[in-house]
Amino acid sequence: MGMNRPPEVKPIVLIGLPGAGKTSVGEILARLLNLSFFDSDRLVEAKENRTVSRIFAEDGENRFRELESRILDDFKTGAFVLSCGGGLPMTPGNMDILLKLGQVVYLKTEIEELVKRLAATHDRPLLKSNPEDSDNSDEHVLRKRLSTLESERAQVYERAGLTVQTDGFSTAEVAERILQRMIKSDETRKR
Repeated sequence: MGMNRPPEVKPIVLIGLPGAGKTSVGEILARLLNLSFFDSDRLVEAKENRTVSRIFAEDGENRFRELESRILDDFKTGAFVLSCGGGLPMTPGNMDILLKLGQVVYLKTEIEELVKRLAATHDRPLLKSNPEDSDNSDEHVLRKRLSTLESERAQVYERAGLTVQTDGFSTAEVAERILQRMIKSDETRKR
């Protein structure tokens, strides 16, 4: 892990589908760069004093998206690492704000890998099965839901300055790949 800190570190913003590793990779990046780490879902939970699942259940997705968008107002200056909930960039105007904040990195992961990573989780409101899907296996429903999210979000996610494939890499390796790509990008820009 002996990676040098990229010159002129600016905020790093991680986006991607649920299960892409945004929080785990973000924590590692923050540690390597000696930066503060923030997770948008955790920030919303702390401000609301309830879980994302509870906010979805009690107030609905639209209210959650409002709360999620508001936290971006807290990020105006400084260097940090921010892991965004998968839907945060989708709210109109949010991706533009993220791109102005710093280096946006899309952690891209194949659906089959996401299904493996998420099959045992039960705390992601947008991935819960619907009663009409009761004839299908949980993995089938999860695969279908992730595929839908990917097709709905791909165009926005692909606006990121960097796209890093995560399949087959540990979270530490993904963090290293991001740093290497940022250093390379910085060197190219200076030429």
